[in-house]
Amino acid sequence: MTEPDTSSLLTVLQAIRVLDAVPVSTRTARVSLIDSLGLRLAEPLKTDRDYPPFDKSLMDGYAVRVADVRAAPANLKIVGEVPAGKWPDRSIGAGETMSIMTGAPLPSGADGVVPVEDTEKLDAESVRILRGGSPQRFVARKGSDSPAGQVVLARGSTMGPAQMAVAASVGAGEVEVFTRPRVAVLATGDELVPIGTEPGPSQIRNSNTPMLVSLLRRMGCEVADLGSVRDQPDLIRDALEHGMTYDALFVTGGMSMGEYDYVPRTLQELGIELKVTRLRIKPGKPFVFGVRAGESPLESRSHFVFGLPGNPVSAYVCTLRLASRVLHRLAGGTPQERWLTGRLDTGMPPNGPREFYQPAIRTIAPGRDSTHGEFASITPLNWKGSADLFTLARANVLLVRPENDPPLPKGTVLRVLEM
Repeated sequence: MTEPDTSSLLTVLQAIRVLDAVPVSTRTARVSLIDSLGLRLAEPLKTDRDYPPFDKSLMDGYAVRVADVRAAPANLKIVGEVPAGKWPDRSIGAGETMSIMTGAPLPSGADGVVPVEDTEKLDAESVRILRGGSPQRFVARKGSDSPAGQVVLARGSTMGPAQMAVAASVGAGEVEVFTRPRVAVLATGDELVPIGTEPGPSQIRNSNTPMLVSLLRRMGCEVADLGSVRDQPDLIRDALEHGMTYDALFVTGGMSMGEYDYVPRTLQELGIELKVTRLRIKPGKPFVFGVRAGESPLESRSHFVFGLPGNPVSAYVCTLRLASRVLHRLAGGTPQERWLTGRLDTGMPPNGPREFYQPAIRTIAPGRDSTHGEFASITPLNWKGSADLFTLARANVLLVRPENDPPLPKGTVLRVLEM
């Protein structure tokens, strides 16, 4: 079946340029370190002192003067010990050593550490160094990890477990972060009924809302479920007006050219500039992106609306590929997508005039990891259309075909978008 002319529609790349060019306003807050997980830093984090703050032993063993052990074996006099957390109470001189624990500061006079396994204790006051080797390599020099005042977490860094450990190390019990974008999800359509309701002959359960709420939460948003509204202009207008009080509103259904597709025209009546209305994408052609600028000095923030097709695969694809780019920036970051590679395990016919996103499964060969794209297998799923959420649920990637892509033979190496 030949597709209608699509030359007047925006390409996906053109739409991305529109989305990326729109100014966004972020919010920040000071939160306790433990509450910062998943958020991005709004200011850089610097070290408060040298790390390590002293020359530090990396092994349990003996602090030595390198000159004393260069001709090992050598017998040294034990003049004390340095446990972790204690400062040495004296220095060491020629022919002397101190037992030392991992993480303890080197005593003055020492410039190396010999691991305990390379020694033989002779008695309470002496030890034989069996192998001198390179004792300097078992010492972390003061400031070698990071000198005082160095930025260790840049502005925009996402706070994960390792980043939280860094913040704790430099004494940041509170951090300034970008807050989560506040977004809302609204479903439209006379055909929709709640999940727990038995649908009538012409009705379906509202599956888009739980899908989008969970997807947006996974993207780091604070999400409000505005329920569903019937295809009545006054009801839709009121619901849209309320939804536009959030940073971004996601509306599903009512985006096409039918008699009951009220959403785009109502958005325009509400003063929202529609920057994208239809795309050269499959699925997701009736995608809408609109902006309402701040209307007063007290409300200078822009608010965004993403009009998504009612079919769930279309709504998923447009949110993942397009809307996510604005959400990442609202959260203080930059647009992020995770592209993977693999080999096609079957041939594919040519693609049509729209960029095509087909649910697929990426499988890693045994004994390999996800970075070995040449060993991953890409299996396109038998996609039955943009309403086929059962196939979407089986997929772990989207196979992206460019416009008018030629046939692909089995074994072709290609990129896929992680879901």
